Amino acid sequence: MAQQNVASAIKNPVKEGWLQKQSRHLRKWRPRWVVLEGSTLHTFKKEKDYANPTEIIDLKVFSSVKSSEDHTHKAFSFDVYSPESRFSFVAKSENEKEDWIRHIGKAIVLSNNKSVYQKEIEWNGGDDDDDDEDEDEDEDEGN
Repeated sequence: MAQQNVASAIKNPVKEGWLQKQSRHLRKWRPRWVVLEGSTLHTFKKEKDYANPTEIIDLKVFSSVKSSEDHTHKAFSFDVYSPESRFSFVAKSENEKEDWIRHIGKAIVLSNNKSVYQKEIEWNGGDDDDDDEDEDEDEDEGN
């Protein structure tokens, strides 16, 4: 049931395409249809079949994305990583790799900025319009 919710939630992918992804436990390289939407990377076994993701990667908990040919020893590879974990991917070309890095990097930055903004709103009690009301009262007193 949750997988159907994921499938219906993918409405506006920023980027999608075939990549090789290294499995976490066996470290084998497998083809995956990868979909970036918002701050989430979804991986699937079949193209445009969003029903059964093999992995859901929340980019809010990842700190960076970078080329990883020195780590994987594979051309056109890149890693999405945090201090605790790493996901390795391989694109079909240098341009494709750079495009994925650019899009994923932007998603990480935007998700981190959004988190900071949400924390500010929560810290302010969810109401950041108090100052505007005070200004309106001051104007009324002056008339």
